Amino acid sequence: MTTLLTLIALAPAAGWTPLWDGKTLQGFHQLGGKAVYSVENGTIVGQTVLGTPNSFLVTDKMYGDFELEYEVMIDPTLNSGVQIRSASVPGYKNGVVHGYQVEIDPSNRAWSGGIYDEERRGWLQDNSKNSDAAKNAFKNGQWNKYRVVAKGDHLQTWVNGTKIADLKDSVSRYGFIGLQVHSHNKAGSEVRWRNLRVKDNGIPDMNPPQGGKWLLKGEGDLKYWTSERSPGAPNPWNWMGEYLEIKPGSGDLTSRDKFSDMQLHLEFMTEDNGKQGQANGNSGVYIMQSYEVQILNSAPRGPADNECGGIYTVKAPDYAMARPAGQWQTYDITFTAPKWEGDKKTADARVTVYHNGVLIHNNVAIPRPTGGGVAETPNPRPFRLQDHGNRNRFRNIWVKELK
Repeated sequence: MTTLLTLIALAPAAGWTPLWDGKTLQGFHQLGGKAVYSVENGTIVGQTVLGTPNSFLVTDKMYGDFELEYEVMIDPTLNSGVQIRSASVPGYKNGVVHGYQVEIDPSNRAWSGGIYDEERRGWLQDNSKNSDAAKNAFKNGQWNKYRVVAKGDHLQTWVNGTKIADLKDSVSRYGFIGLQVHSHNKAGSEVRWRNLRVKDNGIPDMNPPQGGKWLLKGEGDLKYWTSERSPGAPNPWNWMGEYLEIKPGSGDLTSRDKFSDMQLHLEFMTEDNGKQGQANGNSGVYIMQSYEVQILNSAPRGPADNECGGIYTVKAPDYAMARPAGQWQTYDITFTAPKWEGDKKTADARVTVYHNGVLIHNNVAIPRPTGGGVAETPNPRPFRLQDHGNRNRFRNIWVKELK
């Protein structure tokens, strides 16, 4: 199964590289249905199987910003697509593949190159309002060349050199690439791909932007942390060579620096101690020591304010994106501090959260301290990582103050 263990190793590529080795299906794994995928003469062949849902052959590697090119030929009675920035997690519809799909549509509808949000929001940009040239760009019975560009929230597609989709959407920042064989009422119908290549331009937010600062990258960064119980005392948790592990019972970990408006990136891994509910893999990120974004070994459960990704006691995440214990996960948080006139609060704190690359909270107001949070004040304060008695792990934490 795909994990985020290789996420940090991803670096911007200097140029185009093949998406696969041209001979085997190494570097891919299958999700969803039981369509048959094989390799024939430098071509990936997907073949329908009766009585099975949509099938996906997906990359082990995650991609964020990239340029992708491929050629496709399809049975004119079949429907297909290529997933980009997509995911499969246990808590979202029992692991169904979801995310952006670049459509392959040989029907008279002619929506090839449109962008569909598989198992999530449906059509984001179809081909219905495009020119006749765009509608007729896809050619049945022959190889068709696709080009896909993903940069930040901007997604663009071309079919045989004709621009089809030009979309701004910020729900997914990274994920796998996948080749779909759609469910079908006939066995043996085929879709073929060849000449798949990618220019990997990296995953947004994996490194600090200009003005950002690493707070946990290596052992030397432990100087940026202190014990909440004994402010100023050294970090009480255990440095394990590549990550920091909670020492149960030692108390919360607090940043020495104080922040108000900020952008925060961190990676975490929950443990599975065999217990149930809130007793398994529990921790949290307390922004300004007042507002908790929950960390929990909650997969495969669905979204709730006390599950992973929840704003504790305030709001459930829009999507349950938690991965199983033992896999690295990411939070990317943009926080706006409450506004004050003297001692009177005039505007609530607000937070935007991406969990494993998916937007789960979009500029959400937090009207009060969450459970376990300290009282609100106008002053910048540290953020803290919670010791809830579980041996969760953290790595690659950076912060950028926002003015």
